[in-house]
Amino acid sequence: MDKPEIEYPTAWKYKVVGVDEIQIRKAVDEVLKEKEYSFRFSKSSRSGKYLSFEISLVVSSEEERYTIFGNLKSRTEIQMVI
Repeated sequence: MDKPEIEYPTAWKYKVVGVDEIQIRKAVDEVLKEKEYSFRFSKSSRSGKYLSFEISLVVSSEEERYTIFGNLKSRTEIQMVI
């Protein structure tokens, strides 16, 4: 399967999942620092334990896109990044 061709800069979305909205927001702020982004609630799990949020921003390169993904994934406050 061929890798899709993405032209940069481009709008990109990440979905993050965790248990504490305040801690997730803090972690996202620390990862994205000065970047402009939007953060919105997406949904909660059936039991209500897990919350998912969508982060939208513009990434300038594939390297930046992967770096942000890895940095979000490395945060203990975030259980999953999609």
